[in-house]
Amino acid sequence: MLLDAGQIPEAIEQLEIIRKLLPGDARVRGQLGLAYLENGDAAKAIVEFRKYLTAYPKDVAAHYHLGIALGQSGDLQAAIAEFRRCVALDPNFGPAHESIGTALRRQGDNAGALREFREAARLMPKNPIALCDLGMAQKETGDIGGAIATLRQALALKPDFERAKYGLGIALQMQGQTTKAAAEMRDIRQLHESRTQLTQSKKLITDGMRLLKAERWKEARDVLQQSVELTPDLPSSYYYLSQAEDKLGEHDKAIAAYRKALELKPDYAEAHMSLGILYARQQENAAALKELHEAVLSDPDLADAHYNLALMLAAEGKSDQALREVSDAIALNRDNADFRLLMGNVLAAENQTKRAIAAYTEAIREKPDYAAAHYNLGLALLKIGDNASAQAHFDTAHRLDPSMTR
Repeated sequence: MLLDAGQIPEAIEQLEIIRKLLPGDARVRGQLGLAYLENGDAAKAIVEFRKYLTAYPKDVAAHYHLGIALGQSGDLQAAIAEFRRCVALDPNFGPAHESIGTALRRQGDNAGALREFREAARLMPKNPIALCDLGMAQKETGDIGGAIATLRQALALKPDFERAKYGLGIALQMQGQTTKAAAEMRDIRQLHESRTQLTQSKKLITDGMRLLKAERWKEARDVLQQSVELTPDLPSSYYYLSQAEDKLGEHDKAIAAYRKALELKPDYAEAHMSLGILYARQQENAAALKELHEAVLSDPDLADAHYNLALMLAAEGKSDQALREVSDAIALNRDNADFRLLMGNVLAAENQTKRAIAAYTEAIREKPDYAAAHYNLGLALLKIGDNASAQAHFDTAHRLDPSMTR
């Protein structure tokens, strides 16, 4: 669904069409409310949630989301009322308690906020945000020791939680633990620097990818090397640097960079696959097979990994295994003509001519100007004695690629 996939404007457009077609379907209103809330349009979200709740007044999540929208619109009292309706319907709904606490804190009711945050933390003991809110409320109400303990629990669950770290630093300072407070504040600065570096590095990777696409290999390598130097623990920096080194003919450097990416992220399927392809080009078949197997194991839904593994297995004469892998590739991407061509080639090598013809025909259906598929289909048709059809496909193949002649 578009909403689940994060395609919010598209989801709103489609849901509005459905709403007009089915004006009495309250469920569409609920989905529209969520879409508008995600899109930052609190006013429209409020309208849709209220329409939905007339039909489903006991939907706890809908009351909660309506409360969020009301809070975003600035109506804290109405928001609190909705959150309290959530609690009345389900006393164990932790997010409602947390949201009541947030609203009460904004109204200056620290004691009330503390009570709600304490209940939220009880109901959601593994939620670092709930624990952080409780810790901050404890600090505001003078329970410094409790705040320190709670904020440390939040950081145990989420070590890079800046707000919890900041609150802990302030609480430690208030308790006179200046050295420990300074350490927390230093960590915050390092987190900021690290995030800034990560943002810069990701921009360099994006620039490098653009240069790779433009076949400006040396410039791409220089930019991606900067990314590696800025964030030496980021696997994708090494992955894209490997591609630039490979294009420049620096295969040993490319292999080393792929290896570094895999050291940092052992289940990096794309890196296993690209390394396997590089080994295959160097005719290091055993190493290639190993990496391509790793790619498939790391991400069974990566169609290209199954395809490249099938290519290697076919070259090794392991037709049964090759058929299995290329079948998996086709199941994952049914519209890929290259996958169909390989299927046909493996079947033809096994003298399964009729099945090969079907595979080549599918490849041509997906890609009518596929010269290799026309040519191989011609060869298969010759085997069954259909010379006229074979010649027609040979002629088409030659027209599309004059190097292909019978």
